[in-house]
Amino acid sequence: MREGELLAEWSVAVEPWKVADFARAVRDDHPELPAPTFPVVLNAAFIERLVKEILPVDRSRTVHGEQEYEYLRPLKPGDRLRCRARLKSDTVKQGRRGGAMRLIVVEIEMAEEATGSIVGWERSTSVETQGLEG
Repeated sequence: MREGELLAEWSVAVEPWKVADFARAVRDDHPELPAPTFPVVLNAAFIERLVKEILPVDRSRTVHGEQEYEYLRPLKPGDRLRCRARLKSDTVKQGRRGGAMRLIVVEIEMAEEATGSIVGWERSTSVETQGLEG
């Protein structure tokens, strides 16, 4: 896969009951508004496909490295979003303790389904350590 390549595209609704469930789970005092980290709910099925099928990684050697959200406007219950996931980078670098690490950065663009107006982006970094040669 090449940097910038479209990995997947899907539509999803910001459903009020999901917003309320997520608020309870993270102990948010405002269950009527999506928390800034709510897209993790919207994009969970894609992330599962990403690590199992699209960019197979060894889950026993992979950790979540970083998560970032950028918004042009807040999400609202009732929004219908078109999400597009792209590979931002897939690199290998030497770790401080001698082993190599694969760093995978994926960016998901969230846009209003009806207008195409961008709402924001979710960026995540996964780190897969290389297996030790015996």
